[in-house]
Formats: sequence, C-alpha cells, structure tokens
Amino acid sequence: MTDGILGWLIVISTIVIILVFFAILYAEHYILPKVEAQLRNCKIVTDAIAFWGTTGLAGRGYRYAMVNFALTSTKSLSEKGMVDIDEVNSVSLSHRRWICIPMHVFCVSMGTAMICLALLGKLW
Repeated sequence: MTDGILGWLIVISTIVIILVFFAILYAEHYILPKVEAQLRNCKIVTDAIAFWGTTGLAGRGYRYAMVNFALTSTKSLSEKGMVDIDEVNSVSLSHRRWICIPMHVFCVSMGTAMICLALLGKLW
C-alpha cells in the first residue's frame, strides 16, 4: 500500500473513533441504566454498580464495559456464576446493539489505525 492510502485509513479510523466515542457517551447516559435494571442478578454488573456507583464518566465507562462483557461473554461467565443467562437473554436486541456494536467498532478502528501507523513507521 502506498503512504497516501495508509494516511487516509488513519484519518478515517480517527473520525470513526471520535464518532464512536459520542455513541458510547450516549449509550452510557441513556441505555446503560435500562440494561443494568434488567441485569439485577448478574454479579459482574451488580459488583460494578456497587463499586463505582454514580461516580461520573469513569464509573459509567467501567460499568459500560462490564455490561458489554456480560452481554458478549455470557457462556463463560455463566459457568463461573457471574451472570444469569435468563436475564442476559431478556435484554432487547436494540439495547444489545447500543452496548456491543460501538465497542467492537472502536476496537476495529483502533486496530486499523495502529497497523497503518506501524506500516508507515510512525508507531515507534
């Protein structure tokens, strides 16, 4: 690939990361409380709520990550007794999308930007 293509991939990835950040902020403030209310018996979620409470952006970010973890790793967490499968399955598809998709898009965009920076020789 040429340097120009890699540069544009970095720019596009950066724009996507910024847009996803705002989507995550929206989900943390409006969707997260609804999902947490549905996951009352999931230990991983209740522990995050008990530890962080309503301590601002950092607390919401951690709770968002734990709810995302509960929704995406249900099988392995249920084997350890950390989530209730029935509660996780009761979360609506719309709420699941607001929790899971932005985080996955963020990871892909960040990975793309890092690989492009490495190929350009500007990462280290």
